[in-house]
Amino acid sequence: MRSTTTYAVVDIETTGTSMDGSNRMLQFSCVFINNQKIVNTFNTMINPGIPIPIEVQKLTGISDKNVRKAPFFEDIVGTIYSLLQDTVFVAHNINFDYRFLNEEFLRCGYPELSIQGIDTVQLSQIILPTLPSYRLTYLGEYFAIRHEHPHHADSDAFVTAKLFLLLLRAVNNLPVQVLKIINRFRENLLFQTGDCFADALKKQRSRTERLPNYLEAVGELVLRAEVLTIEKTREHDYPQTREQKEKLFGKFLEWRPTQSEMMDEAYHLLIQQEEKQLMIEAPTGLGKTLGYLIPALYAAVKGHPSVVSTATTTLQMQLLEQTVPLLRQIMPFNFTVAVLKGSHNYIDLQKFVSSLSKPQSKPSRLLQLRIVVWLTMTKTGDLSELHLTKMQDPLFDDIRHKGPLSIESSSSYYTHDFVLQQQLRQATADLIITNHSYLLNHAEGLGGFKKKSLIIDEAQHFGSIALKSNRAVIDFDLIKIISDTLLVKIGSQRSFSFKELEQQYFLSSSEAKKIAAQIRVIDKRVPILRELLKQRFLRKEEKENKEAAFNEVAVKTSKFQGFVKEHLVDYQKIAKAKAEFQIQLLRLKTKFIEFKSQERLDGNTRTFILDFIDGGLELLKVLENWHRFELDELDQIAEETVISLQIPTKQINGHLRLSFGLFKTNNYLSPFIYSKFEHTLFVGAALVLPEGSDYMKNQLDLAKETKVLKLNGSFDYRNQALGLLIADAPDIVADTEGYVAYLGRVIEDILSNNNKQTMILFNSLEMISKIYDYLRQAEVSDERLIIAQGITGSNEKIIKMFELGDNAVLLGSGTFWEGIDLPKDRLELLVITRLPFQPPDTLVNRAKYRLAQSQGQDSFKTIALPEAMFRLKQGLGRLIRTKEDKGVVIVLDSRVVSRTYGVKLREVFPHEMPVRIIESTEIQNYLFDFWEN
Repeated sequence: MRSTTTYAVVDIETTGTSMDGSNRMLQFSCVFINNQKIVNTFNTMINPGIPIPIEVQKLTGISDKNVRKAPFFEDIVGTIYSLLQDTVFVAHNINFDYRFLNEEFLRCGYPELSIQGIDTVQLSQIILPTLPSYRLTYLGEYFAIRHEHPHHADSDAFVTAKLFLLLLRAVNNLPVQVLKIINRFRENLLFQTGDCFADALKKQRSRTERLPNYLEAVGELVLRAEVLTIEKTREHDYPQTREQKEKLFGKFLEWRPTQSEMMDEAYHLLIQQEEKQLMIEAPTGLGKTLGYLIPALYAAVKGHPSVVSTATTTLQMQLLEQTVPLLRQIMPFNFTVAVLKGSHNYIDLQKFVSSLSKPQSKPSRLLQLRIVVWLTMTKTGDLSELHLTKMQDPLFDDIRHKGPLSIESSSSYYTHDFVLQQQLRQATADLIITNHSYLLNHAEGLGGFKKKSLIIDEAQHFGSIALKSNRAVIDFDLIKIISDTLLVKIGSQRSFSFKELEQQYFLSSSEAKKIAAQIRVIDKRVPILRELLKQRFLRKEEKENKEAAFNEVAVKTSKFQGFVKEHLVDYQKIAKAKAEFQIQLLRLKTKFIEFKSQERLDGNTRTFILDFIDGGLELLKVLENWHRFELDELDQIAEETVISLQIPTKQINGHLRLSFGLFKTNNYLSPFIYSKFEHTLFVGAALVLPEGSDYMKNQLDLAKETKVLKLNGSFDYRNQALGLLIADAPDIVADTEGYVAYLGRVIEDILSNNNKQTMILFNSLEMISKIYDYLRQAEVSDERLIIAQGITGSNEKIIKMFELGDNAVLLGSGTFWEGIDLPKDRLELLVITRLPFQPPDTLVNRAKYRLAQSQGQDSFKTIALPEAMFRLKQGLGRLIRTKEDKGVVIVLDSRVVSRTYGVKLREVFPHEMPVRIIESTEIQNYLFDFWEN
């Protein structure tokens, strides 16, 4: 494409997206670009000759009245066809606009367009690989391109044209090595989108520019260079007074008395020696994150670095991408931060380069091109930076890091390996940011020889995550599958095998036989143990639970110990084979590195050996919990562990899994986690119940005398919020069917009579499905956007849809009770359909309740009720997020009023919030009065 090329940037509005001949065009707009400038525009409304669907009118703002006097497409088809001749067609999602236009041309007797085309969606995905969305409205906001009327073709075409010019400029600035890789695979892109990169490569080759200082060429890739700064001695005193804090905050933050109190308490803990632990309940809106990070950085200057752990990798990245940049502007000194996650979160550079030489699907190839550009930007190699809602592309299985043991020291990418780099940063960082799961598995290494302090944010989740992370699973069928695969590789008659390795003198015959022998032991004896376990513990339950999706049974430790004693020989032979195979695999890897450095292996051999080593590591991974069969270990865990067997009932080849899981954190978190650190600070928005903090201290394995600081919130609940408790709802336990019908009617009525952004919380996906189906059949679905967890997309997608939506309704359960920030008009009405009691019949809950009862406790009062109170407190916290918020919460479970324990649940509501006990027929009046007044 030459500088004289004319680009026709096109956008159309239609009555629908189906191309079965039933839809028509409403608007056609085109912006012409020549010599990197907008030179002309063309826009016309079009009469479709059919009614415009309501949802299209809502989206575009184009009504039947707007197009009544507009020309039919047949009247202007010649003009549009001639305008597009000798141009390059550009569109945002070209597959739709180009194809729809061609369908219309054919319908009117014109030939299809045969001009070249470029897709700005794919260009954006490659050039801007870390964006969370590639919708045109989002990209317009990102580049500050004025978007007069989103979903109007003329406005969309103009924004697309501006975006296209910016993207072309960015393409031309890519390094030559990056352009070479993209150019290799340009045929995988839509239409002639790849030609943009081919043109840029021609221009770049004519120049002799060196890479900028922040980039370096490593092997086939271009990576972000590590810029080291020599830090001067830092001597800064913590700001004790209000005046000092206000000076520190400057224009970035306002001084808040409760946040200041939190900072002082946190700093005092981190630098003194007497107190070891502190719990701080910091309500929403207080600024708790800065409330502990600022004192942590001042403590680091004094030689007391900290590890900060939060509940999820998403929250971890929020700290890095949002909070740390703000701190760099506020703090009067430089500081270093390391982010630690499990190795599988990072890209393996060597494996990624190898994947470029393998056949890939077009979506995988596009993902590779995005990654090639992303590698010029990332300092961490953390795959979550790509903001993909799901990592389902098979490419990720190939390029994910498998841990330090999988790294080849001879690789040209060794010194740039992201996992090794994160370990090096850990040693010198002022602040280490991690997540609860990583902390629970790496506490010893994180504490280090020079003891650090530990700050646990979202501490209310730490106990439950500890229980989950200590769940050890042995998947018997997966062990069999992997060992079968390795044996096929060893003895294949049709493709590369160990025979070829012997012929190339890489392995001797005896070495090959030893490796195969150990795998055969595992391959033969694991299925035998599987069947014996199934016959002993699952046969009876299989007959009784034919309708359940999973057959899961708890196995008493004493009975499991008896089983192990009976079959000790089988267990021990597998354990010995695993240990021997681990040694042989290490030798294989060492020899591979030696042969490779001497260039004694051809490409096929290298690929085969690497694949075999990967498969071997997978086998060791699925066998890592085999030690759980040891009798001494079973004695130690007998009182705190639930052992269970699980198998799907409706899958022919369902995997049998043996699980070992803690059901209480006592005597675990303190000796194995907290003891590795100098101090531990627990922070969360929901740590204390009205009667005190004993329940959470028990969950966190803390002594009763641990100091607790409960900070006051800053919201005016009396004027910002209203709680409505519905007294006449059917009893959910006694009349489940009546309750479901009631929910449908009341929710439909609520949604039909107000247009506030609404989130409806449930306790199960099954109930969400029932209510979603009910609402979809009601008229309200024509007026409101209904989004449902488990139905309309992934959690990340539906949160994004809800945030961007107008007049939207979100049906959610599980994680939607917590950790979602929807301020101001993004959430104004919260409906709780059922009190959040946990199901009592899970294996873990049954074990917890049995233990409580054996100790003479009431399991409902000591476990079930406190859990529900904390969950309800978290759910209520979704409603008011800023001082400008206003909102109503409605509880449609009458037990909060009718049962004796309802008093306890009502105490969880913010003290100042007006709470009214009403009947269903009164809901609309109260909503009207609240919003009007």
